[in-house]
Amino acid sequence: MKKKTRKISTTLTLTFSSIIIGSFIIMFILNSLIVPHYYFSKMEAKVTSVMTDIQKNVHSEQQLAELENNNQVTILSRSLEQSSLDDFNESLNIELNRKKVALNRFWITQETLDQLENSPQPIQRNFDQGKQKSSFLVEMQVIDQTFYLVGVSTVNFSETASLINTFNFISLSLTLILIISLIYITVRKITDPLVNLKKVAEEITALTFVTTEDIPANEIGELAQSINKMSYALATYQKNLLAKNEQLKQFTADLTHELKTPIALIKAYGSGIEDDLDDGTYLDVILQQTDRLNEIVDQMLDYAKLEQQQPINKVPIQLSDTWRQTVTSLSPTMTKENIMLLEADTDTPLSLIEADPILIKRVFENLLTNSLKYTTDQEIQASWRETDEFIEFSISNQTSLAADFDVNKLWEAFYVHEKSRNKNLSGTGLGLSIVQSIMNEHGFTIEARLVHKTLIFILHFYKPVKQV
Repeated sequence: MKKKTRKISTTLTLTFSSIIIGSFIIMFILNSLIVPHYYFSKMEAKVTSVMTDIQKNVHSEQQLAELENNNQVTILSRSLEQSSLDDFNESLNIELNRKKVALNRFWITQETLDQLENSPQPIQRNFDQGKQKSSFLVEMQVIDQTFYLVGVSTVNFSETASLINTFNFISLSLTLILIISLIYITVRKITDPLVNLKKVAEEITALTFVTTEDIPANEIGELAQSINKMSYALATYQKNLLAKNEQLKQFTADLTHELKTPIALIKAYGSGIEDDLDDGTYLDVILQQTDRLNEIVDQMLDYAKLEQQQPINKVPIQLSDTWRQTVTSLSPTMTKENIMLLEADTDTPLSLIEADPILIKRVFENLLTNSLKYTTDQEIQASWRETDEFIEFSISNQTSLAADFDVNKLWEAFYVHEKSRNKNLSGTGLGLSIVQSIMNEHGFTIEARLVHKTLIFILHFYKPVKQV
């Protein structure tokens, strides 16, 4: 059963709304239960603080008046000498009335006075005024036979908190609706680009490599840019993969053609030998075609080894000697095809370089063979140039390639750039790819140029760095 998914905008809106509603509920609880106790404890601390100041020799009428005004409390003082309890309480009530503190439930008992006289500790009392919805909190203490009272009127904060909560409930409910609406709008602004990215991802999954233009200036924008880069990279990879597949198909066709011809000749001439038709040349043709097959297989093995990046054996070699060996081995082919090799500065002694002699010989063989296949004027030019850093070798020939041909295609494996190549020379499209791989493995460079119908290959063989 498919699990039902919830939109992220809905989830975020519900989450934020729950947090705000929970905060309001906590505030209501605090107002109803905790704030009244907190308020009363602050009033108790207030009268205690004032009484402590009175204990510190604040006994004059002027000092008591200043203390009373500064702390917004009521302070009374009465001597306990020769005073009845009724007279004592009456005088306190009169003084409270004079200070505009009207109380209908205020009386100091004899027991309280006896306790104050016998103990230095102050006593606190809260006189609830009933229907007046208020109380009078006092702290009393006897100092030097003088009765001191510090009092402060307190409201019924529980009822006040209830009123505040009722008002808050109404105002906050309206505020909550506004906040949730704003949250939803804000969340949609955040999630809408994500919805767009989801659609882009689905398109990419379907191998339609689209990109998004909706890129906000935040982390989602960075994600969008990453997805765009991924889409572009995948599109490029798919394009290259399709091109490789096409090249592989072409390679298969070319390789089949290259293998079929010598195999057919070997079979035909072998049958001729069996039928006693040999004029003395059949065996030579069979050996020649066998060598052709062997060359094709060697090229494929060389390419496979280079792709595996196996270690190469570098030794000091003389490039001109390796080139001369290559020319000598291919001279019969040049003579047969009536192709002329024009060389310049090939007799000049060159410095030694460090390289694998077998692989460097393969480079020269592939380049010279490529020129033999595709030259259109039966001429090949080769030259050398040496500097302090490298030895440069160039080989060129006239070609039928178009002026706008992309020479970078020459390095692609299995790519055969001219279908009208010399059919007497084998070709798999691996030759130049092998050349580039060998040069790269050695840390050398090779460049192809097409200038006025002339295809030029320029090779730089870098000299070893001398140790100081």
